[in-house]
Amino acid sequence: MSNFTVNGVYSYTSANIYSYLGRVPVNSAALERAFDDFNITPTGSTNDLKKLNSAMYEEYSAQVQEQIKNQNNQQSIPWAGLCAQIGIQATGDYDKDYAAFNNAIQLLSQSAQDGQAMTYFAGLRSEAQRAFGLSNKPSDPESPISYQAYQWQFLS
Repeated sequence: MSNFTVNGVYSYTSANIYSYLGRVPVNSAALERAFDDFNITPTGSTNDLKKLNSAMYEEYSAQVQEQIKNQNNQQSIPWAGLCAQIGIQATGDYDKDYAAFNNAIQLLSQSAQDGQAMTYFAGLRSEAQRAFGLSNKPSDPESPISYQAYQWQFLS
């Protein structure tokens, strides 16, 4: 069992560190840096390790919640209004909605008799290029890193 000294004064055993953090840092400097990163003043008590774990988990949870929120915000459908103009309910599935839009606009264009309708459908096609552009195609959602991987950043 080894000891980790923080600020040249406070000592923590590797067993205590492991029991509270689930892993042991590579050296005393990494543990000291983790205390500094989370604004925890070491006292040599195991409560310091509890506070560090709690602070790390709180920050990790906040990051995961923010990531989930951002992914949900990306789920808003940029082409929903365009689809509604021709009577299609957008599902949020890019490929399905794009195919449904193209099929519907093709059918509607074939039945158009006057120049005004043709111009209207041409405008919708032009708008579709922007709405269904690659910048609006949702990417696969990223899964959040594990708490263990997050801890690794601070304890290595």
